[in-house]
Amino acid sequence: MFNNTDDTLASLEGVGYFTTREIANTIYLAGELNRPILLEGPAGAGKTEMALAINRATGMKLIRLQCYEGLTDKEAIGSFSDELRQLYVRFHDGTFDEAAKRVSDRAFYLGGPLISALETPARCILLVDEIDKISHAFEAQLLEFLGEWQLTIPGLGEIKAKYPPFTIVTANDERQLGYPLLRRCARIYINHPTPEQEAAIVASRTPHCAKAIHYFIAGFAKTLRAFKMEKPPSISEMITLALALDKLNLKEISDDHKAVMLPFIAKTEKDRASLLVPGRFESFMDNARILANDMCQYDVQTLAAQTANHRPRNDNTQRTPVAPGIPIWPDETPQPPAATLLGTVTP
Repeated sequence: MFNNTDDTLASLEGVGYFTTREIANTIYLAGELNRPILLEGPAGAGKTEMALAINRATGMKLIRLQCYEGLTDKEAIGSFSDELRQLYVRFHDGTFDEAAKRVSDRAFYLGGPLISALETPARCILLVDEIDKISHAFEAQLLEFLGEWQLTIPGLGEIKAKYPPFTIVTANDERQLGYPLLRRCARIYINHPTPEQEAAIVASRTPHCAKAIHYFIAGFAKTLRAFKMEKPPSISEMITLALALDKLNLKEISDDHKAVMLPFIAKTEKDRASLLVPGRFESFMDNARILANDMCQYDVQTLAAQTANHRPRNDNTQRTPVAPGIPIWPDETPQPPAATLLGTVTP
């Protein structure tokens, strides 16, 4: 899948996903050891995007199980098709025993995403998205799959994976997950990106936009999330906001366009009312400009690379680029400010 940690980091950056070396190392090891990864963190922090980025970087087939309240094993695993069974029996000329045995074959079982992940002819990526939306009972049904890469189905028997899928499980902190599930996974907590990383992410998705927009959006996102909104903006929402600014030929949100941009920012009426408090939005703009000005003297890729590699500041060691296109800092030039890490890996 990936050759080593450096290859993992460079490959993900090549498709616009910026993360830390520790997380890249966990991805690499999970792939080598056939261990599922559990990504926990706030909604919109980039957990699902990690699976999509690995899909883009590797070209492996992506199979997705979207969890929701009320999800059953029929949707996730599969079930025997009564229609196919009835159709077969109607045209069957043999004995009852022959028909009974035949309708229990795999051909009459309509597999869901989990079965599909086990039966793919080559290794695939399986995304189990928002697992904290399902019940503890159904969570327990996944333990055999995540621990042994197989499923035992009544009437059908065991279905084992020839190539264990590279599995990513995401959760939005909506409930506490069971310890048996945690024990089977390598757990990573993904928080919202730093302004430096968000500027690089936005730049990779909107290369035609002005650099000033990239820096402003990153500073504005940091400001909004620090405000503790009911629904803090996700990375994808900030990318949409950058595209909206570009369409209007703006580099930041002016007073004249505040009402126009609020639908892209505030997703609840309480958040909208809070942002419309006199003077509050303007103070947010001022803070976003300060953060943007602090970053604008540096290249966004350099800032993101520093965060990913934990590069020390003002040292004399040889610096090597993370990937082609990411510049090496000359020792005589000022270094970017230290950045907070995107996420931390729990041992």
